Amino acid sequence: MLHRNLALKIAAVLLAVFLWFWVTMNERGARQIGQFEPRAPASPRVAARTVAVVLQTEGALPPGVKLIGAQVEPPMVTVIGSVLSVSRVDEIRTARLDLRGASGSFTRAVPLVVPRGIQVPNTTAVKVTVTLERAEAGPLSSAPPSAGG
Repeated sequence: MLHRNLALKIAAVLLAVFLWFWVTMNERGARQIGQFEPRAPASPRVAARTVAVVLQTEGALPPGVKLIGAQVEPPMVTVIGSVLSVSRVDEIRTARLDLRGASGSFTRAVPLVVPRGIQVPNTTAVKVTVTLERAEAGPLSSAPPSAGG
């Protein structure tokens, strides 16, 4: 059987060997250039960081009222974004809380002011509790009380 169509069998073997070498050499050459390297789709690297929430206020308190303290809940939030954007954020500020006309302690939800390119997951506002106290009415008298006489 080997002697029948011997020329065709030799030609088939030579063709197979030639194709194998051609594919192998082209693949190696393409790898050197980087054409056949599997590449992940380009995506920006994402970073997260925990930063403080800073309360911003505006307006003056009415006369006779003084600020004892202000508490922000939560005091820290996690920011997410590109590595470059997150590295530029040291704090997240609130919208301005107006103190004009406040006469007693109060609690309000105050929105966060989030920079472009940054996300604060699950948080759009913080709870701010402002503690105010009425100052004593009128100046204290420096004269001692008179003895009934």
